[in-house]
Amino acid sequence: MNKQPGIYSDIGKNATDLLYGDYIRKSPIHNLLDWGLYFKCQVNDIVPGLSSLVKLSVPDQRSNKVEVQYMNNYFGVATGISLEKTPLLSLSGVTGIGFFSIGAEIAFDTATKTLAECGGGLSFDTDILSASLTLSNNADTLRAHCYRPILPLTSTGVAAELTHRFINNQTTLALGAQHCLFPCMLIKARVTSDGSLGALVQNNIFSALSLSIGAEMNAMDAANTAKLGLALIFNP
Repeated sequence: MNKQPGIYSDIGKNATDLLYGDYIRKSPIHNLLDWGLYFKCQVNDIVPGLSSLVKLSVPDQRSNKVEVQYMNNYFGVATGISLEKTPLLSLSGVTGIGFFSIGAEIAFDTATKTLAECGGGLSFDTDILSASLTLSNNADTLRAHCYRPILPLTSTGVAAELTHRFINNQTTLALGAQHCLFPCMLIKARVTSDGSLGALVQNNIFSALSLSIGAEMNAMDAANTAKLGLALIFNP
């Protein structure tokens, strides 16, 4: 188990990676087939504890950002800027020791010079269970995450996410699982209480290059056509 608290985005990361990581991000133009190209590059230990991160994706550019991170045994901070038409400047920090960490994040809209986002969270991480609680979207969204590794050798695990939105008093539960059929092939599945179903197969072509094929549908919406997705992910 990693004794460092990491950075704020690490809170609940095991569960969110299983439930949503590498699934096809919906593009602004909805077709029966969605596609995406994703690039991530991180340079570690520029000086001890300092690293930089660049994330790029097309056609959905909402996750594009440049970030600088600093971590040690007791706290971690990160500051970055999104690469959008109206960039968001973000700052986050987390502190903790052993299995417990707590942190907060804020983001400013550089165009309107207003506070665009503020939130906070805490996490408990052990070798057999990871759990977290976060408040985001300017205190509108409360999320509880839980991740349980079953067989680390095959990356087998299960995760759950309970989300409550105060503005419309809506609560959603998401459950997911993953398993490596082969050393280079990972499969995932996800179901939510609002009827959304998702599945993904990811194949590592090289150590830094992977291809994901995913499908999503809503079982409670007969008019909603199932979607297929294809993504090429480069992570050197």
